[in-house]
Amino acid sequence: MKWLKGLFTLVIVLLLIVVAAATFLLLGIDPNSYKPELEKLAKENNIELSIEGDLSWSFFPNLAVEAGSTKLSGKEAGIPDIQFAQADFILDWKALLSRTVRLRAINIDGADIKIETAAEAATVASLPATLPAAESSTNTEDQSQESSKDELPFELAIDEFNLTNSRITIAKEGEPNQILEQLNFTSNGLNLDGQPFTVDLKVSTKLPEQPSPISIEFQSKPTFQLDTQIAELTDSTLTIKGIEQLPITLGFNSLYKGKENALQLTNLTGSIGPAEIAGEINALGLDNSPSATGKLSIQNLLLNELPIEDSAKQSIPKGFEKLSIQTNFSASETVVKLDEFALALGEFNIGGNAFLKLEGPRELELTLKGNDLVLPTTNTENSDSANDTDNANSGNEALLTPILAPLLLLDGGKGHIELSLDSVTSDNIKVDQFHLNLFANGSVLQITDLSGAIFDGKFQATTKIDLRAKTPKVTFSKQLTDIDIYKALSTLAEQSDIHGKLTMDFSGTTHGDIQETLMANVDGMGKISAKDLKVNNINVERSYCEMAALIEKVPVNQTWPNSTQLKDLQSDIIWKNQMVTFPNLTTGMGNLAISGNGTVDLDKEMYNMLITANLQGDSTSDTGCHVKSKSIRNRDIPLRCTGSFAENREGSCLPDKQFINNLLQDKIKEKLFDKFLKSKEDSSDTEESSTQDSNTDEPKDIKEQVIDSLLKGIFQ
Repeated sequence: MKWLKGLFTLVIVLLLIVVAAATFLLLGIDPNSYKPELEKLAKENNIELSIEGDLSWSFFPNLAVEAGSTKLSGKEAGIPDIQFAQADFILDWKALLSRTVRLRAINIDGADIKIETAAEAATVASLPATLPAAESSTNTEDQSQESSKDELPFELAIDEFNLTNSRITIAKEGEPNQILEQLNFTSNGLNLDGQPFTVDLKVSTKLPEQPSPISIEFQSKPTFQLDTQIAELTDSTLTIKGIEQLPITLGFNSLYKGKENALQLTNLTGSIGPAEIAGEINALGLDNSPSATGKLSIQNLLLNELPIEDSAKQSIPKGFEKLSIQTNFSASETVVKLDEFALALGEFNIGGNAFLKLEGPRELELTLKGNDLVLPTTNTENSDSANDTDNANSGNEALLTPILAPLLLLDGGKGHIELSLDSVTSDNIKVDQFHLNLFANGSVLQITDLSGAIFDGKFQATTKIDLRAKTPKVTFSKQLTDIDIYKALSTLAEQSDIHGKLTMDFSGTTHGDIQETLMANVDGMGKISAKDLKVNNINVERSYCEMAALIEKVPVNQTWPNSTQLKDLQSDIIWKNQMVTFPNLTTGMGNLAISGNGTVDLDKEMYNMLITANLQGDSTSDTGCHVKSKSIRNRDIPLRCTGSFAENREGSCLPDKQFINNLLQDKIKEKLFDKFLKSKEDSSDTEESSTQDSNTDEPKDIKEQVIDSLLKGIFQ
């Protein structure tokens, strides 16, 4: 705005030259003799004026005052450095004959304007604010001519103003200069009397990122009223070409009221490439306390066609390339408010209300509701280690983004975000009825509710994230209710042989700033239960019966199902780092009471469980086997179950080898004792001794045979 004030002062000085030249013409005086006086007059207005070329008259085809090479500058007056090669001031013959100076046209060619900061480029609508300065300049003109008895009336009415072959250089410290070249400006009927006139601006510029120049065109019908300080632009069009494949066309009307410092932008329509734009803005208090209200709509904006870096384009998730947004807004220095805004990214739609207090400690209130959100699938196949690292970092950043974004926006203040989505899908994991309730207070985030429906069950969690320390600290609690185990493990581990419904209540702590670290540092405990449990490819009852049959040396002629149906399971759970321990697992099947303990290694995706089966009765079940040996019935029989999440197989659960060894030793000792007694009765001492020696190896053979048969034949 400052440079516009100065520029208007400059125009007045140039017109003074014309007035003086016209006076000199009528008085028959050479205008060049008055160069020092003109330069002195400019200096009194804090303008450095250097007229290097001659001031002369032109009579054909029009009566005009011609000015050669001229330089001006006036930092104190807000005037940038200006230099032009040639200027023609065409006069109205008839007005001049009646001793009135009236300009028909001003033609300036080869102007070079240097602006120190881009902030000096104000809008044309701000021009009324400069009118008092112009008025004072006019008064200066009048004062300068008070001593002349032959002063001429002067009208500030210009039929035509042309600026050709010019350029503007915008210089910023530490940055490359921005040059506007091929500047051509035309105005017809220029006046300050409230009558409409036309302006036509064409300019070209080059951006570092752009392979070709960008052309800008602007047309409008302004109206300026000096007394009321009102500026109006009607039928305005702005066209920008050359930004890749993204031409921009905008049409609008504007009304600026200088006394009220108010600006209205209406009938805003246009396009950015295929995107459609519409809206209106009402701004007040532009001089000291600006505020604005309005509405804005952008439809079908293609993000991957924006003039941004290729890396940024590649980071746009597939399916989120198209953006549409519409909102009602109000903004001031203290408050920003969005009412009933709606945003669409591809097929994802979300809307709500937002309130942000900027004065003092910031406060945020954000309510969002959306439909089905499908996040991009993580795919690291066929990627090298570097790409894998990049993918991992990208995922970690995505994890932290919703955590850190509110804090960055609030700058240590308070906030509340409530988010509801019909569903969220990530890596084939779908959460229905997703709900998030988040509160921020300084560097502490509190999630009071994170809930949804997943794997035919429900989950609910609360979390506290403390970012005051160098490493974020997390305290959490989770509840899972009736989660379908098969669906969960099939999705997470890609294969599962376990069916049932899982319920868990768990709480703990962790620390870290990326997902991998957070998972590795989990420390917590809770309780777990499951119902309707069925394990495929493992039959615990068959294992028990085959073990009993081998010990009792009886055949097993029975067909077994390739699965185990268990009773309700209960256990405490301890999670330390990535090792999950089940210290007191209890369940059962048929007449077998099963208990156990063991660990699950989440890092290696392996499990190692020691299961104890106790037969309560003489049959494992109604369809199971009958056990005669009292040494087996009502006795804890251990089974060792080991394997991976991805694969269960026959042999995953085997009787504990040491237990079987001890049990067989007892049976062998019993058999040896019986044979020894029988030998004592039927033989002599020598024969008995011989018989003992010969039979000493027999039990050993029996023992090895039984063990080998057990280990090789069971679960085959």
